[in-house]
Amino acid sequence: MKDKSAVIYTDGASRGNPGRSAWAYIILNNGIIETRNSGYCAYATNNQAEYYAVIHALSDAEEQGFRNILLYSDSQLIIRQLRGEYKVRDRCLRDLYMKTIAIVKKFDSVSFENVPRSNKNISIADRMCNETLDRMQKSDTTPFDEDIVSIPEIKLKPVGIVRSPYTTPGDAPRQGQLSDQLSEIHIFPEYRDALYTIEQCRQLVVLCWFDRAERSLLRATPPGQTGERGVFSIRSPGRPNPIALELVDLVQISGTVLTVRGLDAIDNTPFWI
Repeated sequence: MKDKSAVIYTDGASRGNPGRSAWAYIILNNGIIETRNSGYCAYATNNQAEYYAVIHALSDAEEQGFRNILLYSDSQLIIRQLRGEYKVRDRCLRDLYMKTIAIVKKFDSVSFENVPRSNKNISIADRMCNETLDRMQKSDTTPFDEDIVSIPEIKLKPVGIVRSPYTTPGDAPRQGQLSDQLSEIHIFPEYRDALYTIEQCRQLVVLCWFDRAERSLLRATPPGQTGERGVFSIRSPGRPNPIALELVDLVQISGTVLTVRGLDAIDNTPFWI
């Protein structure tokens, strides 16, 4: 009979940091390797890849029916964050941290421990990451300029924040035009002058940053369909750069607050006009 307890070893790797990245994990039950799995997480930092490994491992363990987990990683940062010893200051890591904690709550118990990279099971996971990256590099038919990894990360500065009746991604409609709900766009005070004459517009094109969307998702199944498609060919909010373009109706203006209809962004989403 299968024991309800499992021991997990995870690892993440990034070539370029940020750059091409992969995750891997091993699940042991009664000292025997039950599962080995690895995957590609596109353009990410090493710390993000480490989190993706933990998320995929815990999700798999939960699906297999394990109830008690002891998880090992060689990332001291990730382990200390998950144990509550370090604050999660980086926004991208905070999103992954919250996703991990949500999965942790599904188990009876989860413990996190740090081990050195020399640990034999961590070494196996590390090798799996590199094998995945090697395979992706060989099979990649799209030219990839390795100099890209040396370009500084592009930073966008939001001009405001969304106040919406939708508090989670699951609350939001599949498309904003499918709902008559009103949302507010709160422009930051320093951009007040940029709103001059905006009352002459009936509609606005809004760019939102879906900061709580899945960044590692490359394929998804659209609603009502059975086959997977690449996220660049569909409207999935999960994508490497979760930028959403929204066409909304301008209903009312009050100071720096714009009331709009047709916005499917959830509460506290940063945006640009």
